[in-house]
Amino acid sequence: MKGSNLTGSFRVRITRPALDEVRKLSARVRDGIEIRRHLLKLRFWPENHPEDERGQILDLDWCWLKSLPKSKVGELRIHDVISGHDNLRAIFYVGDSRIREPLPMIWILSVFQKKTQEISTHKARIFEVRKIMVQERFESGHSGL
Repeated sequence: MKGSNLTGSFRVRITRPALDEVRKLSARVRDGIEIRRHLLKLRFWPENHPEDERGQILDLDWCWLKSLPKSKVGELRIHDVISGHDNLRAIFYVGDSRIREPLPMIWILSVFQKKTQEISTHKARIFEVRKIMVQERFESGHSGL
């Protein structure tokens, strides 16, 4: 990828429902940009403490969702307080690894303030449906890659 401005191992793309959730959480544009900065750390996934292109160590605290085993859906923990919200979580899906145009994709499915330790069955179903929507809309036409 000579001449490319891409850094990291993945591209990160936010889904429309997740973007709407970010807007609801953000009192100011600056807060939305701060959340975006945290989401873009996923470019360097799956390392726990990767370095960005400037050599800055990133805090990439994540885990797979236990309520959706083997689904390639994870949870990024955002430890900063943004717009008065603490304990923010970003639910992401690691896209089809065969699709690499120019890098594989990580999709942000949801961003919310987590109030309990467990993910409810209802929320897990929402994440699963959003993942299926991404697969049908963006990945289904790439079979055989």
